[in-house]
Amino acid sequence: MNNLQSLLYVELDALQSKMYKCKTVHLRYAMRPEHREFLLRQSVLGIYAEWEGFVKKAVAVYLQEINKECVPFSSLHDFYISYQTDSVAKFKSPKTDFGTIAKLSRSLFEMYQGPVVFSTGVNTESNLNLKVANTMLRKLCLTGLSSEYEAPLNKLLKYRNSLAHGDEGIPVKQSDVDTFTLLVQNLATDFALSINDGFQNKVYLSRCESRPATSA
Repeated sequence: MNNLQSLLYVELDALQSKMYKCKTVHLRYAMRPEHREFLLRQSVLGIYAEWEGFVKKAVAVYLQEINKECVPFSSLHDFYISYQTDSVAKFKSPKTDFGTIAKLSRSLFEMYQGPVVFSTGVNTESNLNLKVANTMLRKLCLTGLSSEYEAPLNKLLKYRNSLAHGDEGIPVKQSDVDTFTLLVQNLATDFALSINDGFQNKVYLSRCESRPATSA
């Protein structure tokens, strides 16, 4: 077992423990029915938060392990060069101040001279649905998640967004929470497998061809 596998297993174990708490904590203690219902609804928010948190941590540990390889710019796959360049330049936020452009140019020049140290900050946008997750994997030449996850993940997002915005209209049942926790555990497992396979196959090196992600 390599170090990345060990780190991913730690994160998966932590996720599984949190999923168990999300679906059982309101059942384990004596409390008033309205308090139990409140915790049941809040557990949906926790389930989504743990899914998003896992993705950020998994990608971060993956990039940290690549950093240990001290890969020079010339040896990186084009997608990884683009990923890091975008992390530094932030193309979605155009720079107009000349001083900022000069500083950015220096940062890019220095980055390209030696081993590239990837930023481990991960932006999952506002809703981590299947399209967003697979876009993230595709940028790193990693295998995408199955399209079978699209509908159930969209349902989790629908519930989470409704609750986060104070909508009391969607009832939450224990069966919903049980389904959501299992969904997130399966998603996280497949996400971790994709990352580990990519690392073992060294898809970040220029000699490796880009492997398109599964269509969402």
